[in-house]
Parts: sequence; C-alpha cells; structure tokens
Amino acid sequence: MLIPGRVFSFLSLLVLAGVIFGEMWRAKRGFRHEIRKIPALEGLEEGIGRATEMGRPIHFSAGVTALTTARAPDILASLEYLSYVASRCASMGTKLIATVAQGDTYAATEEVVRSAYLRQGAADKLPADAVRFLGSEQYVYASGITGILTKEKVATNIMIGRWADETLFVSEAGHMAGCFQIGGTNNPYQIPFFVVICNYVLLGDELFAGSAYLSQDPMELGAVAGQDFGKAVAAVLIVIGSVLAALNIPFLANLLKG
Repeated sequence: MLIPGRVFSFLSLLVLAGVIFGEMWRAKRGFRHEIRKIPALEGLEEGIGRATEMGRPIHFSAGVTALTTARAPDILASLEYLSYVASRCASMGTKLIATVAQGDTYAATEEVVRSAYLRQGAADKLPADAVRFLGSEQYVYASGITGILTKEKVATNIMIGRWADETLFVSEAGHMAGCFQIGGTNNPYQIPFFVVICNYVLLGDELFAGSAYLSQDPMELGAVAGQDFGKAVAAVLIVIGSVLAALNIPFLANLLKG
C-alpha cells in the first residue's frame, strides 16, 4: 500500500525512469542524441592552447570527494573531462598535473591519464609525477594545490568535479598566480564563487551534459535526454501550477499532494 501524499511522487519517479531507460534504449539501437555545445567546453580548448603556447603546465582537479560517497557521479563525470584534457596534452606535448585527495580517486585518475596517453601513442612522454596525491583533508589538499599553481607556474587551472568550501581558496590562488581558470561543480553553494573568478564555468547539470558530449557515449547521451524531459515537464507544471494558484483553483495542488 502506498503512503498517502506520496502517490504522485512515486508515479512521477516511475515515468521519469521509464523515459530515461527508453532514451538509453533508443541510443543503444542507433538513435543519435545531440547536445548543444557548452561554452566551457570551448574554454577547455582555449585553456589548453594557452598553456601550450606559453610552455607551461595545466593543472586538473576533481575536488576532494571519494568514489565511495554519494557524490561519486560528480567525480566520474569529471574523469571524462580529465580524459579529454590528458589526450590533448599528450598530442600537443603540454605538461599535465592532475592532483587528487583520495586513494580510490588516485587509482582511477592514474588509469584515465595513462589510457589517454596510450591512445595518443605518447606513453613514453607521460611524466612519472603527472598524477599527485596531496592529502585527504580538504584544506591540506587545497594548500597543496596553491603551492603547485605558484611553484610550477601553471598556465591553466581546471577545477571540475565536486567542490566545497575550498573552492574560493583555490580559485583565488589561481587568480593571483595569473591562471586561466575553468570551474565546474554540481554543488549550488559553490557555483557563485566559480562564476566570480573563473573564465569559464560549468553550471550545475552542465557538468554531466558536458561529460556526455565529450565521451559521445550513446547511453550517456540517452540518459541526459531523458533527464531533460523530466526537467521540461517540471517547468511546465510550475507554470501551470502558478496560473491555477493565481486563479484560486486547487486542482493541481491537490494532485501533487495525492
């Protein structure tokens, strides 16, 4: 028996899940979903090109979250960006420094970077210290990044993943070091800090959409398309609900409570 007041939520969950799996099935069958080009993705090319021209390193960080937490999807999405950046660095001969704060994230990051260099036939050009573990405590990790940005004369600082209170600390250090900066997080509390300081920003769910765009994986693109359908329906319900509430018609409000 369903709990009163949660029937609509349960049915909505079923419908949304059905749409997402349906879009993933269509993608698997060959249907190609298109995602608009996100400005921050163009910023990646600009940042990589800038570092290459200056002959200085690129720093990449996904934040302090581990893969064993509820925020693991943010880290998994960020690794797709790292794969792209590492591939471009390998092909252009640009030095890459990827820093991590957790043991499991270190293993995944090292494998992503190594695979990217192998795909470009540049495994012999991969520096031994390309992936660096700095510490699992967030401000210890953030302090380590600020030291790297200054000492290594980093040209481009990329912070895409799960970021928390250390956001402003690191991004301000990057600004002081003269870095071209790209930020992205699904944490709404930290997005404003990225917007203020970074040259390009991935806003909220753009983190996942951009990851799917870079990977061009049909299943990921299908999942993004299904989620966009759910957002569109929610937006329509908000508009309709606002109009009905203004007219003092409680139909939709009562439906949502069902």
